[in-house]
Amino acid sequence: MLFRDERHNYLIKVTKGRFHTDKGFIDLESLRNKNFGEKITTNMGEDFYILHPSLSDLVMKVNRQTQIIYPKDAGIILMYGTVHPGARIIEAGIGSGAMTTVFANFVRPHGKVYSYEQNIDFLNNARKNVHKNGLSQWVEFKHRKVIDRFDEEDVDFVLIDIGSPWELIDAAYHALKPGHRFATICPTFEQLMRTVSTLKEKGFVNIVTVEVLVRRILVREGRSRPEQRMPSHTGFLILATKIYLSSGNN
Repeated sequence: MLFRDERHNYLIKVTKGRFHTDKGFIDLESLRNKNFGEKITTNMGEDFYILHPSLSDLVMKVNRQTQIIYPKDAGIILMYGTVHPGARIIEAGIGSGAMTTVFANFVRPHGKVYSYEQNIDFLNNARKNVHKNGLSQWVEFKHRKVIDRFDEEDVDFVLIDIGSPWELIDAAYHALKPGHRFATICPTFEQLMRTVSTLKEKGFVNIVTVEVLVRRILVREGRSRPEQRMPSHTGFLILATKIYLSSGNN
């Protein structure tokens, strides 16, 4: 990550050639002799600092063809979900691969993310983003529409990120290990209500619904205040746990 300020920060790959900005260019080869935390100066005399990118940086700088799940929501999904190193996770609706990047990072080194997407353009873009982030070996990309069942069974976690998540709750139930978690994100109250109602019917309990709001604070000598703009409503998160509907019935 090349960082100058909040407006000038770039996630780059060290290759041959030059990286151009409005503050001048940087010879990318020269970065090979630098360490994280050091600075590098453009041909115009402007300093950039070389930082190790965070997972949030990788997520926010994916090439987007769709809306993404933001880090503020991804953090809640990880904390409430049954996600851990070695976990097997199903993701339906890959979007731009932002959440795929998060999951792949956390299931390493022995887990796997099974990502389903029916739009081939979205799938190919997400595949490129995940590959760019060095996480492809922990993801299996699947170009198909799921109706009744996923290919996998006894997985640790299922995330549904489509416009009508209630349509895949049966499929999620059959794929999940008992006692493990399901999650989805709904933009509207109507989607939220229908999804929660379906979860209750289909054998899920411990249903938690939250909306995550994060507001940054501008800290400046004598004039600190909250930011005027913030990423507020991105969606309602729903998390639920699979149980047996009856003894011996999975």
